[in-house]
Amino acid sequence: MGTTLPPEERWRLLVPPGAVVVRAERRRYALAAWALRELPPGVRVAIVGGVRCGRLARRNGVTLERSYVVLPSLSHPVAVAMVAREPLRWFARSVLTVPPGTARLHGLKWLAVKVMRWRPGLLVHAPAGDRIVIGVRA
Repeated sequence: MGTTLPPEERWRLLVPPGAVVVRAERRRYALAAWALRELPPGVRVAIVGGVRCGRLARRNGVTLERSYVVLPSLSHPVAVAMVAREPLRWFARSVLTVPPGTARLHGLKWLAVKVMRWRPGLLVHAPAGDRIVIGVRA
């Protein structure tokens, strides 16, 4: 099955039909919070952006259904993993690696990959990547 979405928009395939998309970029959290509070109860919402999307959802009356970690970013997605034990474990052990051609701080980055493989749940709290959070406005 093909898609006509450009690569930087393919994350939209994870969003349920009819869901309102709220972008939560780093400098626009206040605007995203306002948009979430303005939604009527019962509306399905997808919050996309930085690592604080889950916190933004919980603080603004969104009941979380599922969430995803997108690496390295939404604009250049290489891999997407659902935030659950088994998908994160598979992702950490089978996909996560130091990008090729990385010479600067390679040892430190490889150590971070080893830690993530040992404790895949840490990927959820890692400062890298973006997030997609899907839920319902309470």
